[in-house]
Amino acid sequence: MSSRAVKKVRVLLGARVRALREDLGYTQRMLGRRARLSGKFIGEVERGEKSITIDSLYRVAQALRTPLGDLASTNGNRKTTRRPRHR
Repeated sequence: MSSRAVKKVRVLLGARVRALREDLGYTQRMLGRRARLSGKFIGEVERGEKSITIDSLYRVAQALRTPLGDLASTNGNRKTTRRPRHR
């Protein structure tokens, strides 16, 4: 895979994380706390600037109440499903 293709995957993943985060009304800092990552790192991932490990991606998916497979999918037509919020 070319570096341009890898960058595209990072950008798609970051856009999905940002959309889900905003849908929940979370700030980058809030998501970072819930996923045990820094808010700064969440922003870098959302902008496609940084790669994220599978372990960290799993924690982000959990914080967003989204299946990891849906979050990591690069298929733009795939609808992301979230578990309902437990209060």
